[in-house]
Amino acid sequence: MIIREGSILVSHPVYAHKEQRNSIVYVTESTENSTVGVTLNQPMTDMRSLMQQKNVDWSWDHPVFRGGDVNANALIMLHSDEWYSSNTMTVGNNLAISSDGLMLEKLDMGNHPHWFKLVLGCRYWEPAELGHVLKGKRPRWLLLPQPSNDLICDKPERMWKHAVAECSQSVFASYF
Repeated sequence: MIIREGSILVSHPVYAHKEQRNSIVYVTESTENSTVGVTLNQPMTDMRSLMQQKNVDWSWDHPVFRGGDVNANALIMLHSDEWYSSNTMTVGNNLAISSDGLMLEKLDMGNHPHWFKLVLGCRYWEPAELGHVLKGKRPRWLLLPQPSNDLICDKPERMWKHAVAECSQSVFASYF
């Protein structure tokens, strides 16, 4: 089982931990030493007050999602790859990630990608840890190696069911 950038981890319908239920994680980096990703479907409720605590003027109505507990204060943008900032990296599926001050300035000026999602923080696994949660007797995550762009761009409340359906189709397709 090879985990690549652009893959999606889908919380297992039965074995996922309570805090991971119905989660979708987009893998942004995968090396022999670690796997990093951002959770795509956990919207934050009050971004304005959170940003005020950090002395940042937050005037956008665009939702922000809880990407993960690692670097929980880092704002990351997953976006279509036609747009770039000073710290942009391509991650697969015609997508890229950016995380820098220029990104915020560009958004403030109305210069934004065709599609984007803002997340705070990310998820991190060491190889043995992720291997265990994917291949164990009770795997907590399912791997979707080639998610559709429709899934990635879906509404947060529908993403998990959409991902489970794509996982099922992927499994059945491997038998035919």
